Amino acid sequence: MKIFDLEGPFQRYGTIVFDIIVVNLLWILLTFFTFGILSGPATTGAYAALYSGVITSEGYTFKQFFKRFKRRFVQSLLFGIVNAIAVGLSLFNLYMILYKAFGSAWMLPIYLFVLIEISFVFAYVYPLLAHSSLSMRDVLKYSFFIANRHLPTTVLASFLNGIIVGLCLLIFFRRLLSAVHLHVCRSRRHRQHQQLADHQTCTSTV
Repeated sequence: MKIFDLEGPFQRYGTIVFDIIVVNLLWILLTFFTFGILSGPATTGAYAALYSGVITSEGYTFKQFFKRFKRRFVQSLLFGIVNAIAVGLSLFNLYMILYKAFGSAWMLPIYLFVLIEISFVFAYVYPLLAHSSLSMRDVLKYSFFIANRHLPTTVLASFLNGIIVGLCLLIFFRRLLSAVHLHVCRSRRHRQHQQLADHQTCTSTV
C-alpha cells in the first residue's frame, strides 16, 4: 500500500485533520459571530460531527454537524444559556469576594465548589445531547453521575473547556469586564476613604 493512495494513511489522516478544521471553523463562526448565544447548539453539533466523521467514519462531517445542530437546537440553546448564567454569576461572586466588594471570606470555598461542579457537569451535557435522545432532566442527571464518577477525565475536560470560555470572555466581553473591574475598584477606594474619614472624625471628637 502506497502512502499517497486513496486508501493510504496520508489520505486517511489528512481527511481527519480536514474534518477537525472544518468543525472548529463552524463552531467559531456560530459562536463568535452570535456573541456566544449559539454556543450550546454549536458545541452539540461539533461533538456529533467529530464522533461521526473522525471516530466512526460514518457520514459527512458537515452534514452531521447541522443535523444534530437542528435536532437538539432548543435543548442545547437552553443549556447554553443556563451554563453561561451559572458560570457568570459564580465568577462574579468570586471576583467580588476576592476584591472585598461584598460577601464574607468563608463563602469563597462555597462559590468555588459551585463553579467547579458546574464545569464538571457541563463537560458532559453537550456530548450526551449529541449522542442520545435523553430529556433535559436525564441529561443533567447522567452528566452529574458521569462527572463525579470519572474525575480524572472530568478534570481534564473541564480544564480545556475553561480555556475556551476564558478566551471567549476576553474576546467578546473584555470591555465589559474592564468596566466592572473599574467600578469595583472605585467603589472599594470610595468605601476605604469613607471609613478613613469616619475614623478621623471619631478620633477628633474623642
